[in-house]
Parts: sequence; structure tokens; C-alpha cells
Amino acid sequence: MVISMQETYKDNYNNLEFGDIIRINFSPSKGHEQKGYRPGLVISDPVTQKELNGIVIVAPVTNSVSTFFTRVNLDEYNIKTKGDILMDQVKALDLSERGYEFVEKAPKEVLKKCNIIFNALYEKMLDSY
Repeated sequence: MVISMQETYKDNYNNLEFGDIIRINFSPSKGHEQKGYRPGLVISDPVTQKELNGIVIVAPVTNSVSTFFTRVNLDEYNIKTKGDILMDQVKALDLSERGYEFVEKAPKEVLKKCNIIFNALYEKMLDSY
């Protein structure tokens, strides 16, 4: 299912849920930020998305694999999407300006790993504040 920018309306953001993997254009970007049309893991919920007029929080997926602690590898799971989820490059994207395609649901184990990394990153910052 491809939802183009012309077909995307505020009410359509409600169909994306925490844990959905979508293909979306991360460009424009700068420096080492992920760019281009690629998979991303939705980490926001429909209620928040509607309140933010379609702003969706997404963690990009790269096809390069690394053991860096902020990444969650998808290759071991029986899903179409392969590569690493980059939990250190979470981005807010406005779906009224970007088309997207739903790919699949991430396994619950993947979401648990992402949650641990996300919390660890921000707890560390809070502790050093």
C-alpha cells in the first residue's frame, strides 16, 4: 500500500502505529544524518500523531550492519526489512509533506530492544544534566 503525498490527509496518520515499518524519504538531511527513501521504524503512536497534525517520530533503518550499541539489527528476524535500526538518529517527519509506504510490523522483541536503547540514551543525558 503506497500512500502518496496527494492521498495523505491528517486523518490518515491514525493508521500508523508504534512498531510499524514504513518506507519514507528522510531527505533533506545534513552531515551524517540518514537520507533518501528508506525504511524507518515508527516509534510514535496514533494519538500523538493526530495531536501533532501528522508529525510522526521515526527511526531510520540502514542496510549497513554494525555492532554499535545504538543499533538494533533486523537480519535475524523473519521479516522483509533488513539492516540496522538507528536509534541515535530518531527524526520527526511531517507526513503532509512526505509520501510513505507501509511495509510491515516489527517483531515485539525488536521493539523491546529499541525501547531499551532509547531509554538508555536519554537517561544518560538526564543524569548528566
